[in-house]
Amino acid sequence: MTKQEGPKSPAQVKQELLEEMERVASELLEWQRMNPGSDFGAMEQQLLEWRKQLGERLTEGLLEIQGQRRPVDAQCAQCGGGLSYKYMQGMWIVSRLGTVQVERAYYYCAACQQGHVPLDEQLGLLTKHLSPGVVEQLTWLNGHTATYGESVQILEQLTGVQVSKSTGWRVVQEYGARLGAQIAAEAEQIKAQAREWRVPARGKAERRRMGVSADGGMIYIRGEGWKELKIGTLFEVEMQPERDTGTGDIESYGHAVRCSYVGHLGGPEKLGEQLWIEAQRRGWPLAQEGLVIGDGAAWIWGLRDEHFPATHMLVDWYHAVEHLERAKQIAFPEGDVAASRWINSAKQTLYQGHARRVARSIQRLIQHCPQHAPALETEAHYFNTHHRRMHYHELRTDGWPIGSGMTESAVKRTAARFKGAGMRWSRPGAENLLPVRLAVLSGAARFTELWQRVLAAHISP
Repeated sequence: MTKQEGPKSPAQVKQELLEEMERVASELLEWQRMNPGSDFGAMEQQLLEWRKQLGERLTEGLLEIQGQRRPVDAQCAQCGGGLSYKYMQGMWIVSRLGTVQVERAYYYCAACQQGHVPLDEQLGLLTKHLSPGVVEQLTWLNGHTATYGESVQILEQLTGVQVSKSTGWRVVQEYGARLGAQIAAEAEQIKAQAREWRVPARGKAERRRMGVSADGGMIYIRGEGWKELKIGTLFEVEMQPERDTGTGDIESYGHAVRCSYVGHLGGPEKLGEQLWIEAQRRGWPLAQEGLVIGDGAAWIWGLRDEHFPATHMLVDWYHAVEHLERAKQIAFPEGDVAASRWINSAKQTLYQGHARRVARSIQRLIQHCPQHAPALETEAHYFNTHHRRMHYHELRTDGWPIGSGMTESAVKRTAARFKGAGMRWSRPGAENLLPVRLAVLSGAARFTELWQRVLAAHISP
């Protein structure tokens, strides 16, 4: 773009904008005259194109007026010395209104021997050539999609904004890191507040229930191999109608709602802290009751004992049933009537909260197939170990969910972004994308809240 010798006056800009709007209006009416029987789709397409053209020109007009307003007391941000105006410097910006061009006043500091463009700071541009709106959309889309390429394709299809795949990657790397920094700052603030926190009066407890669940998956990190991805879920419990598979009746059961997610690449210790912080953020201390639900992994119950000791605990029903199925397959490989009778009885016994009876039932199977004694003993040990966490009927009747699908789904949806065909991630690349993915999965309100903090941190000196 060539450098303009001098700025336009507001009157000149106004006249150009009026002429542009008149031109667009004339083209619109002429198109309608030439296409009197057009359907809505054709009309919509034409209007979108004119909206883009007019939006670009109006934006450029406003930028021209703002760009010519030279600061009277322009000072160098580094040395505090005076800045001398040199000329108007051109730049293009990809915005939600289209690609626009802006002429900005360029200043020079003789003491520092550096150039400055104050308008760039005034406009609050997060990154060169992209408007804040486009940066936010790109970041948000990459929290949903399977690849960077898919994100830029969707952005173009829905908004007409065109950026490269590499631009999408750079935006997420920078603003994923900034999003993660805001989450870390929030965590420090919550921990500081917790050190001063006092147990609320009994009457202040809210009439709601909350729960925690955790699970893990694996993703491939270049130079390190397959690494553990731990995901934790914080949820509220709400009664919802559901058809009972046994009776066919419609009953109200507890379901996990309003889920939010935390996670990291590594072991359970940090995940426990992340879940505790998320619980504090969402008001866990004021909730009426709590639940920790997960599979049989020992680390989950260690996490519960350390961070959520005064809670109900439950082994996910479906994981427990998988162990029953495994015992059935070992003892009844033919899958005959005896197998069906045994598994149905075992499920009913387990659901009623008698996990130790189930363990003894499995041990009795050893008499019929002693060659499989070690495998059956392993399954029996599972139920003996977790019997205190298997009161399914009691907790479900009391309004709690008995499955941890909310976290299993989150692990699958999160890990899927990192396990596409041929994907090999660097650790920084994965760790910068992860907070974006989890913020998006946690809902629009959570992403918007964190994004506003990113913007505020960018604007603050």
